[in-house]
Amino acid sequence: MRDVFFREIMLSASPDTAGRECMAMAMLGCSTEVAFYRIGVNSAWTLLDTKLEFSMGSIIYCQDKFLVINCTREISVCSSNAAGATPTATLLPSLSPPTGLYNHSYLESNGELHIVGAMVSMFHETQSFTYSSMIYKCNLHDRMPEWSRVRDIGDQTLFVSKYFNESFSGISVSKYKENKIYMSEPLYGDSYDLVHRLKIVDIATSASKVKSVQEKMQGSEALGWIRPNLWKL
Repeated sequence: MRDVFFREIMLSASPDTAGRECMAMAMLGCSTEVAFYRIGVNSAWTLLDTKLEFSMGSIIYCQDKFLVINCTREISVCSSNAAGATPTATLLPSLSPPTGLYNHSYLESNGELHIVGAMVSMFHETQSFTYSSMIYKCNLHDRMPEWSRVRDIGDQTLFVSKYFNESFSGISVSKYKENKIYMSEPLYGDSYDLVHRLKIVDIATSASKVKSVQEKMQGSEALGWIRPNLWKL
């Protein structure tokens, strides 16, 4: 159903935020169009052409703009200059992912766009490889936005999975560690591997600890990880 109808719906604000308009932007399945809806204002969804060449893969709300990203990592910026105005879509031509970064996930944290991915290094002599998770960020307000490596996000904790990408203060929830990425994904980003594992990445060192989702997670750790993913589903 996710691939046929709405793949994802992103809100610009909490619907009950006083004095602030809330817009919902829906990413359609196998399409280059999005549908937007102003909660409490519009009576129907309105389609908007993102101008992307291929179907969309993710949608992020960052710095008062909806960013729609397709399977080739092109980015379309959907924004409106005034309350109630029809959003417009503009391609962002010069923000390709860092060279060599694979298995990307995008999210907003502290007002900036972040990308989480993996750097793979091959060693032909020993027929082995290393798989290191890394994070980069950029400020869309810069005249020439570009990615820069992140090694410290302070007390923040990032959560990344196929259908859920979020950040919040790690010290606000017990048992979560700050300056870490909690990733739920197939090991090494293998899309054919149906077994997801929880990987905890130290942003400062890129070191990671992997455990199967079958391993018992206790107390608030289990509730905090499971509830957001159920909400997205």
